Amino acid sequence: MELIRVALVNIISAVSQLVVCAATGDYDEVEDLIERHRPHLMIAEPFAENRDGIMWIKELTAKFPQTKILVASSNAEATYAERALRAGASGYWMKRGTASGLLQGIETVLSGELYVSPRIALLAVHKLIDRSSPSSVAVTALTDRELHVFALIGAGHGVSRIAQQLGISSRTVEAHCEHIKLKLSYRDAIALKHGARELLGSRS
Repeated sequence: MELIRVALVNIISAVSQLVVCAATGDYDEVEDLIERHRPHLMIAEPFAENRDGIMWIKELTAKFPQTKILVASSNAEATYAERALRAGASGYWMKRGTASGLLQGIETVLSGELYVSPRIALLAVHKLIDRSSPSSVAVTALTDRELHVFALIGAGHGVSRIAQQLGISSRTVEAHCEHIKLKLSYRDAIALKHGARELLGSRS
């Protein structure tokens, strides 16, 4: 994470029109830094540390509407980009993308537009044509909490650990799992785990 953060700072700082006012790897510092610097744009990985990234985006955009959020993530873009944008983010850039793509994303977001990769823009067009597509179901069928549980399952966490991380009961986690299996047509827990890994992609 530190190497990625330094690389992003170097890429952005090389552009004369852009100024990096702060950088941190500590989520607890983020709100204080926004309060202090009032940036026009924040680049963030909201899904690290198994946190509820969608809720985090909602909270930040509600509290700091003047600061736009460009998500920089390794999570599966086809699954998370639309969800992040609906939560309040202004763009979604994959970490394995190019520096030029990052700068294009920054420029697009600062101009008041939404940014996603051309591939996701194309998927959005296909979804308008065919709402029964698997990618459409994967993104829209689950609630934000169910998606978070699904991601933790894909990361290899068991019910007890998920319950502890989310501060809910194991029974509630099991209920979420049953809802996910029903919505995405998984036969059992093994299919659920395999599907989570396949659909949501790996993190780096």
